[in-house]
Formats: sequence, C-alpha cells, structure tokens
Amino acid sequence: MITYLLALAIVANPLSDKVESSITTYVQSHYAANRAQYQYNFKRINYSLFPEDFDSVSVLRIGKNSPVGNTVFTLGCYKADRIIKTVSVSVEISIIVDCLVANNPINVGDKFTDLVISKRAISCDNQLPIADISQLAGKQAKIYIQPGTPIFPSMCENIPLINPGDHINIVVEHGQIKVVAQGIARQKGGIGEKIRVTNLGSNRMIIAEVVDSTTVALK
Repeated sequence: MITYLLALAIVANPLSDKVESSITTYVQSHYAANRAQYQYNFKRINYSLFPEDFDSVSVLRIGKNSPVGNTVFTLGCYKADRIIKTVSVSVEISIIVDCLVANNPINVGDKFTDLVISKRAISCDNQLPIADISQLAGKQAKIYIQPGTPIFPSMCENIPLINPGDHINIVVEHGQIKVVAQGIARQKGGIGEKIRVTNLGSNRMIIAEVVDSTTVALK
C-alpha cells in the first residue's frame, strides 16, 4: 500500500510542478514590479481536470487585474505546440509587504501613535496597507484596530474639524458675490469632506464641504 501511494506521488509531482511553475512564472513576469514577493496556496487546484498526456502548460489569462486574492487562472495545456485543453484553476495569492502595524489596541477616534513596521502577507486585492507614516498625518482610527493588525486606508479617517451640533458659517460664492449664512453641523468632518448641515435661515438641510473648523462651503 505504501509503495502504491509513493508511486502515485511520483506520478503526480511532475503535473503539479508544471502547473505551479507556469503560474508563478506568469505572476512574477507580469506583476512583480519593484521586486514584489508573492505567496501561493495551490490547494484548490483539481489536478484530475488536466489531460493525461501533454507537453507543457502556460497561463492564457487571469480573471482580474491583480493576482492578489482568490484568482482564477485559465491555463492552456499543449501537445506538440497545440492547445489540446484549457483548464481554469483557482489559486489563493498573497503579496508580502512591509507595512505599518498596530503595536497596541487603537480605539475609534484615536490618533495613530504606536505603530511598527512589519512584513505581512496580504490577500486583499482592492487595497494595500499603509507603509509611510506621513500618510497618517491628520488621520484617526475609523474603527477599532487590534494589536498586530496592518493599517489599511479604509481604517482611517480625517480628524474632524467640525462635529455634530457645531455652529458654523455656510459660504456660497458666485463670481464676485459672496454670501455667508449661519448653520449647524449635523455630521462630523475634516478638511475637504462633505457633511450635512442645517441652514438656520431657511431651516433646510444641505450638503457642504468643510473648509476649516468654523466654515463650510456650498459648491
């Protein structure tokens, strides 16, 4: 029985080597800018889908713009320089990056003060964690962040200059004409963010952009 299993493993290895090599080579040649490193999980590949006899395999296309995350590769199996079958396989890919990581718990509304640089394997395909501390200037935590967690842009928000209930000036400009009305903020917001405010003159709710700690602009 042991001899039989070993024989199966020996037969299976060349196939898995061909497939895995074609995928890693494709990713490294197409996406490994700035010496990016990737980590692969090939456990989802069903090798029984491949033909019994073929010379080589290559990646024809992938199902999205980035290889990171759960990525579907369409592979071409070649025999005598001719594709005899195409097979789609799913591979979980992570990118290894240096990023800012929370050293201690960070509560909602806290500034980012206790962070360390650490390597992490990231499998999120829509954003990468922050590596430059300067990107967190004027930011605070939008959610609770556990120790050891990489800091992603979606976890951050501008430190609000205006808070709900603050009395503010609503500025409207048309050419040389400038009108200022009194209002009350209904949302928090930092510079450049749009918040809901109530115009006390008309008692109407409007959306305006935060200019500073006392002013919003209707644009």
